[in-house]
Amino acid sequence: MKLKLIISAFLSVLLLTACNNDKVENPPENAPAENQNNETSNEAAFNFTNFDLEVEYKDNITIDVDYENEKNGMEAAYQDDLADQNLTSDEAMEKLTPIFEGLSFDQNTEDQEVINQVKDAFSVEDNYQKIELEIKFPDGTEKEYSETKTQ
Repeated sequence: MKLKLIISAFLSVLLLTACNNDKVENPPENAPAENQNNETSNEAAFNFTNFDLEVEYKDNITIDVDYENEKNGMEAAYQDDLADQNLTSDEAMEKLTPIFEGLSFDQNTEDQEVINQVKDAFSVEDNYQKIELEIKFPDGTEKEYSETKTQ
């Protein structure tokens, strides 16, 4: 009886640790991690360490992208209600890597240019209501971008 209880507890813990984990097990090479020195980040795959995008449409339809690459690991999630996709972890990175590689902005790029690149990269449809974007660059600079459509 005691053995069954121990095995049951162990399996429960194992199951819980596997649930709801956005951690990327196979991160892209050269993706900059937060607080890396600038020499390494100049050759990085992406121009940012954190990327948080939310595009809102009518009827609570959204595109939601979350990417964090910090010293303790990388996490990624991609949700697109229009395309009925909800990806996490490595699946999300497979989707996001080619999109992120196509983005060429940095912390000095004009806000509207950043928004335009992101809208193009994620194929944002013209009927969106609001775009909110938060980015953290490898040098530690954090920037917020937003655009609300008037209708």
